[in-house]
Amino acid sequence: MKTITLVIFGAFLYFANAEFTVSLLTGSDGVITSTFTDSVFLSLPPCSLAGQSVNLQYNNTATKEIKTLRDIFKVPLCRFRRALAVVTETNGHFIITKELGYQVKDLTNGTQYSLQYIVGAERSNVLEATTKTASDYAQLDEGLPAHSGAMVVITVLLSVAMFLLVLGLIVTLFLSNSDD
Repeated sequence: MKTITLVIFGAFLYFANAEFTVSLLTGSDGVITSTFTDSVFLSLPPCSLAGQSVNLQYNNTATKEIKTLRDIFKVPLCRFRRALAVVTETNGHFIITKELGYQVKDLTNGTQYSLQYIVGAERSNVLEATTKTASDYAQLDEGLPAHSGAMVVITVLLSVAMFLLVLGLIVTLFLSNSDD
């Protein structure tokens, strides 16, 4: 019982500290994925904070390095579908512009981050996000470095076919000139 009470109390404190919520963008927001090897897509602060400058504080949980990006954008007005990553679509007659979210760039491959917006005196919830892991291209196994047997067979067949084609062309030219 004490554990359940402690968990509920901890969750209450976690959300009580946040004045607004932020999340990673999802498929319903119009993106395929919100996490990349070196960046993540975040939703925006609520439009009730429209016109205010936004700071983003994030830390690399592995190195405990804290970075603050100052005045990264101003919160858009409520009348538009809000966000900063812009996608345009054309349906023949109209160009539709959708603003999706903010992309935090220059992150480290395969690392967990804690992200939080700061708008004026208000703070968002702390969002945990992990960038995708990508292998170094120099360490990729190339497989069989030599030509495969099928490639050798195809090359031989094409070479023989080309030889027969050229030989047939020469015979045709020789026979066509001998009739005159």
